[in-house]
Amino acid sequence: MPLPKAIQLEPTTKCNFSCVACTRKSLPKSRLNRDLTVQDFQHILEGIPTLKIIKMQGLGEPLINQHIWEILEYGKVRGIKFSTTTNGSLLNPVNIRKVLKYFDSICVSIDSTNPDTFEYIRRGAKYENIMRNLKSLIEIKREIRAKTEVGVNFVASHLNYHEISSLCSMASQLRLNFIYIVEVENWTTPGEKEYLSTLEFIRKARRVKAEIRRLILENRKKYRELPIYHGDSSRRKMKCSWCFSKCFITVDGYVTPCCIRMNQNVFNFGNIFNESFNNIWNGEKMRKFRLSMIKDELNPVCDRCPD
Repeated sequence: MPLPKAIQLEPTTKCNFSCVACTRKSLPKSRLNRDLTVQDFQHILEGIPTLKIIKMQGLGEPLINQHIWEILEYGKVRGIKFSTTTNGSLLNPVNIRKVLKYFDSICVSIDSTNPDTFEYIRRGAKYENIMRNLKSLIEIKREIRAKTEVGVNFVASHLNYHEISSLCSMASQLRLNFIYIVEVENWTTPGEKEYLSTLEFIRKARRVKAEIRRLILENRKKYRELPIYHGDSSRRKMKCSWCFSKCFITVDGYVTPCCIRMNQNVFNFGNIFNESFNNIWNGEKMRKFRLSMIKDELNPVCDRCPD
């Protein structure tokens, strides 16, 4: 199978927040507080010469990586298009100009338009600061006429679903390029450290699933100029394209099925720092995985996928 043109790459596992729905806390200690290096990135590009698009995102805040601007510069010179999702905490004026230089698309996580709810969900964050940074990002983008698309990401649950309309109103007023609403789901699988402790939270979130969808449809009609994307957490009943067209690579080089199932200790196809990517991409494990997807033989790794 031809090598992919797109991947999602984890630039760091460091983070300055502790969000309630994040599975970072389930990471093994060996994966915590790791940064992708420029040399690692160069190795990945050399191993996958077909790459054109990279989403810089994993279980950490991408802009925390101390090498991030060097990595992006190296990729841009080689024609790579970059996107990312950020918690917005590091979007000061200097970083904003760099973001607009290197990223073709950036998404800021805004899980509530209510300061108290926002700070409960995104622990360690200050609502006022993040909103100020988002507005600065929009203002500087217009000032320098940058082409970077700017949007917001909203993880919907029983804690915040009733704020979908106010989120859409805010996004429309700011003239954002898009909104991505993803239903919270158990991003861990049976056997992982945080699996059982998150089940009750997920059960509560699923009770408002119908209302989430109703609000999304209602706001799509109201804000026709604003693309509102929806990540649905229903039981997966269709073939996923991830394993045929792209993959997720952890900060340590492990190749996993996708950005939802990125714990290499649960499942991985191999490590790009230990063997050639071609051997991984066309290896037996990945071929069997693709075959199971073609046959609709869903497993716990892919079931209830919210992407």
